[in-house]
Amino acid sequence: MPGKLELTFNSNKLDEFTLDREVLTIGRKEDNDICIDNLSVSGHHAKLLTIFDDSFLEDLESTNGTFVNGIAVQKYPLKNGDVISIRKHELRYINDSKTIADDEDKTVLIRPKQEVPSYPNTAQIETVEFHSTVPVFESAKLQILNGSGAGKELPLIKPSVKLGKSGSEVVQINKRPDGHFIVCLDQPLGGATPKVNGADIGARSVKLENHDIIEINRLKIEYFLAG
Repeated sequence: MPGKLELTFNSNKLDEFTLDREVLTIGRKEDNDICIDNLSVSGHHAKLLTIFDDSFLEDLESTNGTFVNGIAVQKYPLKNGDVISIRKHELRYINDSKTIADDEDKTVLIRPKQEVPSYPNTAQIETVEFHSTVPVFESAKLQILNGSGAGKELPLIKPSVKLGKSGSEVVQINKRPDGHFIVCLDQPLGGATPKVNGADIGARSVKLENHDIIEINRLKIEYFLAG
C-alpha cells in the first residue's frame, strides 16, 4: 500500500494526501498537487516520486529549503514517521505497511551494469529491480534511432529502467498493470528537457504508447510493442 502525508500547521491538522500517484508536487502555486499558500514557500518547492511502496522527496531548488526531521535535504528516501518541514508547515509521512527495518533496507536493488546490453555513452542504461510482482509486457522494447548505437534494442522485461548518463539518470520507465509510464528524474545540466513525441515530460508521469519517441537531449529512442 502507498503511504500518505498529513499536513499540519502549528500542530493543527489541515489535510491528508494519499501517495497514489507516481509524482506529486508541493508549492505555493495552485497548479501543485499539495498547495501551501504562504509567501515563504516557493512556487514549486518540492516533489515526491512514489514507486510501489517507496516514496522519495526532492527539493526543487526552493528559496528557503526543504527539511526532513530538521535537516536540509536535496533528495531523500522517506521512512515511516519522517516529518517534512516547509517553513512553518509540516508533512508527516505515514506508511504503516512498512516496518522500520523495511525502510532501512530499501527495496531497491541496483543490478550490475554488465548485465545490461551495451549502449552508447549518451544513453547508458541501468535497471532497477523492486521486490514487487508486476505483470510483464513481454513484447515492449526500446530502440535507439540515432547516434552510434542506432538500431540497438532493449527489451523492457524489468520493473524499472533508467535512461541517462551513468550516475545522473534523466528519466525512468516503470512497468505498471496498465502499461509503461515514463517520469523525469532530473533535467540534464545545460541540456533540453526530456520529451515524448516533442512534448516536455515535466513533473508528470506519462503513459507510453506504441511507437512513441523519447528524446533525451539529441538522442531519440522509440518505444514499441514488437509483434
